[in-house]
Amino acid sequence: MLIEPMQKLIHKAKAWHLSRQSTKQDWANWNYLVLDIETSGLDAKHDHIVSVGWVCIQNGVIELDSARHILLENAEIGDNVGIHMIMDSDVERDGKRQESVLRYLRHLLRNRILVMHHAPLELSFLKQSWQAFALPSFSVNWLDTLAIERTKNNRSQQPIQDGGFRLGACRVRYGLPEYEGHDALTDALATAELLLAQIAYQGADCRLHDLNQMGSGKTCFTPR
Repeated sequence: MLIEPMQKLIHKAKAWHLSRQSTKQDWANWNYLVLDIETSGLDAKHDHIVSVGWVCIQNGVIELDSARHILLENAEIGDNVGIHMIMDSDVERDGKRQESVLRYLRHLLRNRILVMHHAPLELSFLKQSWQAFALPSFSVNWLDTLAIERTKNNRSQQPIQDGGFRLGACRVRYGLPEYEGHDALTDALATAELLLAQIAYQGADCRLHDLNQMGSGKTCFTPR
């Protein structure tokens, strides 16, 4: 009677081992989706998503043809117009159903690793939205460029001033150009460039395993 549970346990152990081994491949053997979310505030339980932007990395190269910037319908702009530069008229004209956008994002992430700058904030809004629309459970592996930069800094023991881990400040340390912030697509592209700069800093033999050691996680989005 214990044979079947034991077989399941062995299968899970083998799958875990294969997953661990695969992460030791060159980082460019994996595909990535770099995501940025613009919101009405910082509390996922009370605020909402205004727009999302993403761009994909494949074979170690940013695919500009994959870039998308989507406004969500019914997004309340209010006083945030001066931050996001999005007008109520833009939302009325171009806003898309949030549930449809989330389903499309889920489809894109099936064979990709999610990349964000300051993952806890982005993930909190995604989780809240997932539950609001009771979407099917879905697991995703992710990298956080902010966490990667913090780990690099801790290893080098170089002091970083307040605000030094913001996206723009991190880019400056790699000589990347300054972009206008608070636009989901621009910030997604800026994060993608930052990730490539961080990888280049690690050296030509950088593996996904190395990036995971610096700032990664796995999250399961559930309907409740």
